[in-house]
Amino acid sequence: MKRIAIAIILLISSIATYSSESGKQMAGKFNDYTVSYILPKTVIDIDIELKQTQKTAGPYANYSQKYLGVPAKVSENSNKWEVVSISATVSSVPDKDIYYGIQLKSAESPYIYIDEEGVLMAVNAEPQFEEVLKEDNVEKVQKSPLEDNTYSLAFTEEMLLSGSNIRMAELAAKQIYRIRESRTDIITGESDQKFDGEALKLMLQQLDEQENRLSVMFTGTTTTQKKSVRVRWIPQGECEDVVVARISEIEGLVGADNLSGEPIYISLSNVVRATAPLDAKGNPIVLPENSIIYNIPGEALMSLKYQGKTLDEKRVQLTQFGIKFGLAPKLFVDKKQPAYLILHPNTGAIKEVGQNTIVK
Repeated sequence: MKRIAIAIILLISSIATYSSESGKQMAGKFNDYTVSYILPKTVIDIDIELKQTQKTAGPYANYSQKYLGVPAKVSENSNKWEVVSISATVSSVPDKDIYYGIQLKSAESPYIYIDEEGVLMAVNAEPQFEEVLKEDNVEKVQKSPLEDNTYSLAFTEEMLLSGSNIRMAELAAKQIYRIRESRTDIITGESDQKFDGEALKLMLQQLDEQENRLSVMFTGTTTTQKKSVRVRWIPQGECEDVVVARISEIEGLVGADNLSGEPIYISLSNVVRATAPLDAKGNPIVLPENSIIYNIPGEALMSLKYQGKTLDEKRVQLTQFGIKFGLAPKLFVDKKQPAYLILHPNTGAIKEVGQNTIVK
């Protein structure tokens, strides 16, 4: 495998150009039929769905039983994050330690296809793109009336001039009862003012909003939201119970070294390391000279644990346990049936290989 170290062929200026331009890269006279690329290395994306519950006590929680006849639902402020689910998917990042170059000299204009980082995706073919998930997603949640002070919209002048908390609470409770009486009168038709259709619906909605704004001052509010976050981890080798992140009840997702949070552990075990392909006689095939290099990944059993429970476990392909091999460039410049190659974007392994037929 020492011949793999021949990687860097193009000038630094050419490398910079290829790494910043994605798409089809032709091999022609203008570049001495030489194209450059890099390969991916595997990473593991840990997707964590969290639920946040925020409880906010109303300013008149202590008077809820006295004036409304019910205890406050929330008596003190609290904020709690908890895990809904944890899972992992295999992804990749460019392995920029080694650049490869290959000469594809042919009159039929062979080409490679690279992404915006310069990672090889295909040779003499269009790549097969995979859907990319968003790394972060926060569910929109309606704010508590206590959080943005919208409850004050229901204050009367008398309430504002009351001068004490207990008097304010008493007047707020009386206003709640007035709103309830007004709603009952409108529904039963005993109100002096008559409403029907959309006007009735709008009036009842406004009364509900006013009552809610005043009631939460006694009962408090509970709001929840879900948040999806992604933690990227680069495997270095076989491991057991490595802390990749932590979940704090107060802060949610925190760093692996923040001891305020409960750890999420990842393990890689039962490793199967890749070996060179064998010929018909069972002997390792010699790496062709000036090959188009690709990855042959190894495998490992990946498991995620949180609070003593295994939340995700599966076998995954990882380049860290693999080797690099190659295909002879002459296969891709055949005048009648040039080969094509499509690689897996996450591992750089062969996804599809075949032959194109040139019709003249």
